[in-house]
Amino acid sequence: MSVRGSQLNYTTSLPALMSRATISPVGPKAMSPLIKLQQYDGTGSMDTFLSKLQCMASYLQWDEEDMFHHICTNLEGAAGQVLWDISPRVTMANIVFLIQTRFGTQIWAQHFNMELHARRRAPGESL
Repeated sequence: MSVRGSQLNYTTSLPALMSRATISPVGPKAMSPLIKLQQYDGTGSMDTFLSKLQCMASYLQWDEEDMFHHICTNLEGAAGQVLWDISPRVTMANIVFLIQTRFGTQIWAQHFNMELHARRRAPGESL
């Protein structure tokens, strides 16, 4: 069924319509991302945040500078205070180290492990 004027032509096949509607981007960075990195404020899992950042960086083909700017813009609250003490020549690795030092679970695991090894049972304390 064909309709004249400004109305649709129903005889055109779906693949033909799709091929005309497809837009080729210049590159992955030229596309606006359909996914968004959640903000990190220090209360959630830092490891999850960094994993999501790595996944997005891989998918969108970010380089080190892109990752640096995205992590800086997504740090909020206590986690954002890490940015107050950085120098102009800071790298992505420096930012990640500062966040891991302050909010990482590995530091706390080491701390509690040392406390456990140093602990002695008090007299009369049960096992």
